[in-house]
Amino acid sequence: MAATLKLLQSGLAVLARPVKTWNRPLHLQIEPTTVCNLKCSFCVREKNVFRPKSLTLEQFQSVFAQVRPLRVTFAGDGEPTLAPDIWKMVAHAKAGGARTIITSNWTIGPRIAETAIESGLTALRVSIDAATASTYVAMRKADYHGVIIEGIRRLQALKKERGVCEPDVGFEYVLGRDNLHEMQQVIDLASDLGVCRVNFRPLNLVGIEEREQELLGGMTREQYREALAAAHRHGQARKVATNLEEVIALLPFYEVRYTPQFNPEKRSPDCIYPWVQVYVAVDGKVTPCCALQMDEKVSLGNMFEDGFDSVWNGKPYRKMRSDTVKRRIEYKSCITCEGRGLGKVASLAFRTPGFLKKPDAPGAGRG
Repeated sequence: MAATLKLLQSGLAVLARPVKTWNRPLHLQIEPTTVCNLKCSFCVREKNVFRPKSLTLEQFQSVFAQVRPLRVTFAGDGEPTLAPDIWKMVAHAKAGGARTIITSNWTIGPRIAETAIESGLTALRVSIDAATASTYVAMRKADYHGVIIEGIRRLQALKKERGVCEPDVGFEYVLGRDNLHEMQQVIDLASDLGVCRVNFRPLNLVGIEEREQELLGGMTREQYREALAAAHRHGQARKVATNLEEVIALLPFYEVRYTPQFNPEKRSPDCIYPWVQVYVAVDGKVTPCCALQMDEKVSLGNMFEDGFDSVWNGKPYRKMRSDTVKRRIEYKSCITCEGRGLGKVASLAFRTPGFLKKPDAPGAGRG
């Protein structure tokens, strides 16, 4: 009943779009650590993190109690599974009635697969970005591809052995020049490993604009389009779910968003995140999504200092909602984002395994 009421309140808030809202966010994105064991070519972490630190269990419990979300995603500038208290956090969120998701590089997967299951984790999204070890090294600057595959196989085997379906496993695949040719292969890998879905992510250049040539140089629009279309057909043939239909539909936008012909004055996307979602960084800073904090270091308040209620309806948040309604958002992360309107979020909710499902229900085989 409580969950239904929260959904109803949030639905009404999305429709009414008040500057000062009466509902609480349904989704909490939280950064459990800024520690990471990789130096990926497309990451902004090296510009943002100078003294890595981790969230304590007590801090997470305080955040969770104040936000009271139905869904928690653990992600940020660091690798979540390296946070000392991560599995206690997951278990606490599950005990509080929330579905839990970790976006991970899964480089220590073989060691933590059993713990991930026992924690009650709902979904694992593995940032893999390659079908082969050589391409993984080009993207992630370290050779962990075989270890990641081993960790996924162990997790899937343990689930089968114990007769459980969670956490369901998905792939995240950031699209760049060095891995465009392996899209179909990673779909085959997903099928082989029992991975429920592959999400292909067009590269986000906010904060790393100077690396555009290094990451995308020499790749034509025609090559990009053909690779996406071929992978889409391949995914359908292999019966592996992907988001390629959406990516292909948005190609006209993706192709110009970082070019001189892109006119930001004519672009302010529809977004419902200021009413239904919150991102909390490891130092307590709050924004509607991770991109604003990670890529542009935006902060609409600090819940460790002021408390969540003061931030959620504080002056900066009210301005953010007002600017969103008026389509006057000035942040580059928002202007170059495809947007998260009501229709898109609803579509994702019904098409993505684990998105709407109850915490105890069976699961399916740069977010």
